[in-house]
Amino acid sequence: MKQRMLLIIFGLLTISFNSFSQRKIDLLILNKNYSKALTEIDNQLTKKPSAELYHKKGAIYSSLQNYQEAIEAYKKALETEPNNVDVLGEIAEDLAVLGNNADAVRFYNKAIALSNNNLTLMGKLGRVYINQKEYKKAYNTFNSIYAIDSTNVFWNKQLAFCSFRILKRKQAVHLYEKVLEANPRDYGTYSNLIHAYNWRKESKKISKLITKGLEQFPNDPGLLLEYANFNFKKKFYPSAMVGFENYFKAGGDSIQSIVLNYAICTYFSNDIEKALTILTPLFTSSPNNQFVIFYSGLCYKKMKDFKEAEKLMKWAIDASIPEYIADMYHHLGQIYGQQRKFKESIDALKNSYKYNPDNYEVLFEIATTYEEFNSNKTLALNYYRLYIKDAKEDDKNVNYAFDRITKIKEDLFFDE
Repeated sequence: MKQRMLLIIFGLLTISFNSFSQRKIDLLILNKNYSKALTEIDNQLTKKPSAELYHKKGAIYSSLQNYQEAIEAYKKALETEPNNVDVLGEIAEDLAVLGNNADAVRFYNKAIALSNNNLTLMGKLGRVYINQKEYKKAYNTFNSIYAIDSTNVFWNKQLAFCSFRILKRKQAVHLYEKVLEANPRDYGTYSNLIHAYNWRKESKKISKLITKGLEQFPNDPGLLLEYANFNFKKKFYPSAMVGFENYFKAGGDSIQSIVLNYAICTYFSNDIEKALTILTPLFTSSPNNQFVIFYSGLCYKKMKDFKEAEKLMKWAIDASIPEYIADMYHHLGQIYGQQRKFKESIDALKNSYKYNPDNYEVLFEIATTYEEFNSNKTLALNYYRLYIKDAKEDDKNVNYAFDRITKIKEDLFFDE
């Protein structure tokens, strides 16, 4: 009887001692005295390994951003308690931080299977899928969360992002609008929603959204650039030009592509000298950029410096890719024509038509150029006929082409 009582007393003392040690470790962790806490944990582990102690050790290493050591500690905890949801979640999170996303997915899925409807774990799994660019899986995960809780702004934002990525644009728009309504200071969502809108069909919404964003973030370079780019797409060049200027004033970076678009807006706003001033420094940083050369050539064309315009347009063609060559040859043909270099003009216009046979207006220009310099009007007649064949009834040059065909036929008849 006495021996049994001693065993009970010893057991109670052991429990009391262990409880005291745990409280001591917890207090050290609370005070962020991690070094002493780790020493105390290791002392306890030599006496009696436990999942709880390894869990705490892993948590300390995670706080110190020593994720590799944290993972090793968590794995030790799992040897004792393989179905511990908290440890599975912790190890998954640290694996994700290290970029071991495939391993993180495996641990998150196991934790979620053991803990149904754990939205926090599901949300973290969804983020890992996004990091893997597995947008469909991420969408399915966040959509499942949304079915349970549609009020969480952060999760709704992730679902919106995934919706847009898998081409569910309307759902993305609805969710981004919902996110902004709940949190109008969410800067990133302004840009995401702007790009989720259809800029051709929902331009009023984009304009209104940019205005709303600038009310929240006055003089913000990013939103001012969105304003400039939107107007540039819509070919509202004077507004775009002002937008780019405000962007630069607000401290926006002078990236070459942005400066080039600013120059193009300035050109189409008919401030030719200013456009050329903007374009000229771009030669230094990118002397073979076809668009820099092309728009510089157009500036000289407008300024009637045809010699320089001709040189630059030839250079632009040499530097160009096929998609834009037709347009460049077209302008080169016009530049030659304005210098009364008719043969060269026709050759350039023919090249333009070769690269873009849909632009039948070039045929009309070839016809009028032939009329101006070639006494044999048959060539002009043939090109007028080709033009009439492709042109629409209400095209601006159709009536003139018909009149010229009639007149040339009469002249040819009398010449015979």
